[in-house]
Amino acid sequence: MVIRQTQHLCTFHSFFLFALILFALSGAILLSGTKVLAETRYIQPSSEVAVRRGQGVDFKIISMIKDGTPVEFLEEDESYARIRLQNGKEGWMLKRFLSESPPLDEVVASLRTEKNELEQKESELMQNIEEISSSLAQTRTELDSIRSERDRIWADFQILQEETTDVVQTKKELLETRKKNEQLLQELTATTRNSQRLKKNSAIKWFLTGGGVLILGMIIGGVLSGKSRRRGSLQL
Repeated sequence: MVIRQTQHLCTFHSFFLFALILFALSGAILLSGTKVLAETRYIQPSSEVAVRRGQGVDFKIISMIKDGTPVEFLEEDESYARIRLQNGKEGWMLKRFLSESPPLDEVVASLRTEKNELEQKESELMQNIEEISSSLAQTRTELDSIRSERDRIWADFQILQEETTDVVQTKKELLETRKKNEQLLQELTATTRNSQRLKKNSAIKWFLTGGGVLILGMIIGGVLSGKSRRRGSLQL
């Protein structure tokens, strides 16, 4: 229970502190009146403008600023404006001498600087364009060379393909010729064997024929010899 009361008390104090902060901020905003965020403004054309401690000619002059001097605009009240100088001093001056636009000579100088920067960028851009054009021309030359090399390789490929076709055809014809040669060789071998067989048969026939003739001669000789003997005996 005590812990819960303590938590509620802390929450109440936190809420009260938050409310006080919001009230203080609201009061500060209301008291600020016509105060605005600090921004840079420029002194309009005039000889010199007095910056005083307060609003009115009765206040002491703290600085005299020339035409075109940039100052930090802090707030305004009716015809006066509170500003901060470049040295950090703050004071009031007539609002009609302030302008949001920079002086003409500063604008001209800014335009000249911008013109010079643009000319420098244009020069760099033209140089880049020339480099790109040169690189493009070199790339085109290399591309033409690559295309020529590609055409040459393609032509060589076509020739090689034709030669390959001829080689394949020649190889096919050689295989067919080899088969025919093997077939002819087989036929020649068979013919040779048949010829040898015929020669052997012919030799045997001639041998048998010679033998027969020899036997026949011997028989005829024997017969004739017997007849001769018979005739001799008869004559005796």
